[in-house]
Amino acid sequence: MALLKTAAPQRRGMRRIRTFAPWMVMLCILPGLLHYFAFRLIPSATTAVLSFTNISGLPGSAFAFIGLDNYREFFILQNARDLFNALWRTAIFAVTVTIIQNALALLMAVVLTNKILKGRNLYRAVYFMPVVLGAAVVATMWKLLFSTPTGPVFIFMQTVLGVENPPAVLSSYSYAFPAVIAAQIWQNMGYSMVIFIAGLQNIPEEVYEAAYIDGAGEWQAFWRITFPLLWSAITVNTLLAIIGSLQSFELIMTITSGQFNTATLGMMVFATAFGGRGATSSGGSLAGMRQGYAAAQSIVLFASVCTVTVLSQILMRKMEVDQ
Repeated sequence: MALLKTAAPQRRGMRRIRTFAPWMVMLCILPGLLHYFAFRLIPSATTAVLSFTNISGLPGSAFAFIGLDNYREFFILQNARDLFNALWRTAIFAVTVTIIQNALALLMAVVLTNKILKGRNLYRAVYFMPVVLGAAVVATMWKLLFSTPTGPVFIFMQTVLGVENPPAVLSSYSYAFPAVIAAQIWQNMGYSMVIFIAGLQNIPEEVYEAAYIDGAGEWQAFWRITFPLLWSAITVNTLLAIIGSLQSFELIMTITSGQFNTATLGMMVFATAFGGRGATSSGGSLAGMRQGYAAAQSIVLFASVCTVTVLSQILMRKMEVDQ
């Protein structure tokens, strides 16, 4: 059987177009479909089913279907303060990361698309480098940065700012959470920057030239031309930042283990499923290996992410139309 077939020309003299047979196209996309079903859809469906059980995850342990008991425990039976603190801290984490990450990424994108700047490609690679680093590497770097008493931040506060007893940042209830937020922004800002750079490069130079001829300044050109034409990239980066920050737990787990008021909902899900600290909003220790209850928590997190994403997309599209 031939793998290629020739499409019949509509008019005489028209060039014949060779296309792949339908079964060959399906064969090419089959690996992607298998990967999606095996590592995305089936695990997600299994998590939803396990959320109605009391499975512990321990080898050989029996489990049974318990209906909505896990959800009842999450919303009603557990400490209301822990639930509120976890949701509130997750919201603060997501909003702060989204705003600051996109603002810094847009600023760096504007700077690194300036043709006057030499070595732009090198700077882009340097700023993008944290994206390809793993959570363990990033966590190690930030632990060294804030370590006491040999970390650069500790020494800077002592020698330059004149603070006699600088706080241990990563073990402080006041500074640990902002430090985790800073690490999250630092690791993911380069990805947002690349999307902004792609959007800026698609804006025609003639538009700016016409604006400058009409007497527009740099700020007016940015606010009236760059910002509206970049709105699609802003929408994409906003949605990616919201989804990524709501689901984030790796950096929190590796930097603070969810202690010192840094436990978000994603961190609580991990700690409940696999044990360790961070299973409560205050970072306290709770009996782990409750994977049925953790599955229910993850479904609540999934519903929250979907709701916030849909509402954000609707709002951003409405603002894009207004632009």
